[in-house]
Amino acid sequence: MQYPDTWPRLVGIPIWAFFFRFIGDITPLGQLLSSPQFYLDVLVVMGVTALLWEANRFLIRYLDRRYSWATQAFQRLFVQGGIAFGSTALIIALFSFVYNDLVLHRSAQITLSIVIANDVPIGLMFILILHMGYTMYWLLNYHRTSVAGLKLRIAELEGTSQIAPPAPEKQGTKILLVNQGKGYVPLMTEQVAYIFVTNETSIVKTHDNQSFTIDATLEQLIERLPASDFFRISRQFIASRSAIRKVENDGSGRALLTLHPKPAEEVAVSRRRVAEFRQWLSES
Repeated sequence: MQYPDTWPRLVGIPIWAFFFRFIGDITPLGQLLSSPQFYLDVLVVMGVTALLWEANRFLIRYLDRRYSWATQAFQRLFVQGGIAFGSTALIIALFSFVYNDLVLHRSAQITLSIVIANDVPIGLMFILILHMGYTMYWLLNYHRTSVAGLKLRIAELEGTSQIAPPAPEKQGTKILLVNQGKGYVPLMTEQVAYIFVTNETSIVKTHDNQSFTIDATLEQLIERLPASDFFRISRQFIASRSAIRKVENDGSGRALLTLHPKPAEEVAVSRRRVAEFRQWLSES
């Protein structure tokens, strides 16, 4: 899962660094702000906080692919909590000893006291808050996609209980079942920006930059998706109309696409399919 955490990281890291530095220090605020050592301390704490945040963010995204909070909550809590708190305590203690002993030349007894009474407990509190925030976002996203799938299923069941009208033109599926951890979740097709293949795995990318795998080939998916909304760009790529921001001619007859979210590689429509693509794009 992709988390919208760019701004929280940019804002949260310096705020936490100031908060961390203030705790346990009885020096008046004015005196602290006039000391160059205070700003050096804050910069060091910002560096350690950024390292911890990135390491735990990597851990969370790694476990998202292996343990679902919805079906494997106990295993997820045990593994994630054990690794996060253990590694955090070790990293903070290591940096604290290096900084206080080698940079500030404090005695080993004072350094140990700072580590036990201040640095490690405050660092673990930070990690607890961090993981609670990511977990709440995961649960909210899971709830949102599950409710959308249930509403769609209810509407389908209500429709089959009535006298069926003349069969309309096939519109394609409105929901995909994508993988999450060891289970799967429903995903509305209107949330899909594009689908591509990498290492023989089909990846679904959403408009809010989340990524999921799906157990289907592009051939199977293009048959199921609404033809008015999705186009088979190439053998490795299906694009949603709503993801296309710009189309440019590359000079050789191909059409280069600018998509949102931006894909890792260039996406282009071959010369022999440009006319078909242009007609599809102009249709309502």
